[in-house]
Amino acid sequence: MRYFLMIGILGVTLLFAGKGLSGKALAGGALEVSADRFTHVEAEHKAVFEGHAHAVQGKSRVDADRFIVYFDKRNNAREYRAIGHVRFEIVRPDQHVKGHCAKLTYRVQEETYRLKGGARLTDLLNHREMQGEEIFLDNKKKLATAKSDKKGPVKFIFQMKKSPSTKKKESRR
Repeated sequence: MRYFLMIGILGVTLLFAGKGLSGKALAGGALEVSADRFTHVEAEHKAVFEGHAHAVQGKSRVDADRFIVYFDKRNNAREYRAIGHVRFEIVRPDQHVKGHCAKLTYRVQEETYRLKGGARLTDLLNHREMQGEEIFLDNKKKLATAKSDKKGPVKFIFQMKKSPSTKKKESRR
């Protein structure tokens, strides 16, 4: 049975959050992309990296079969798409998230992410996990949504910390 497991939405909604692969330069450096093949399509304002595409910005990385950067008229990155066997890891002082999916789309101005196809996120700092067929994250609105496929429901599980009163009761036993 297919289902979604979501633990601690807040820990993963800041996936790249302006300091990961955001289109803006970081203190850690600019975005660098390498691949087996590169095509720049000026008329469509896009750069396509195919075959073992590897994008790095600071300590953050994305690996995929294909990585596409879409630019606005001023040549600023407006959208990133990683397609095929996508694996990513985002490392910041306040966050360490990694995961995988079939397709990852990040819209720079909106700060939104759409992960499709066997999507999975793991928050390594807070020990939380989210997985499903499709996950949508909106960093500005602090919103996360998930959709299941036809084989199972959406399921939420939250790890709860014990309150001080619960700890006192347990120590009396």
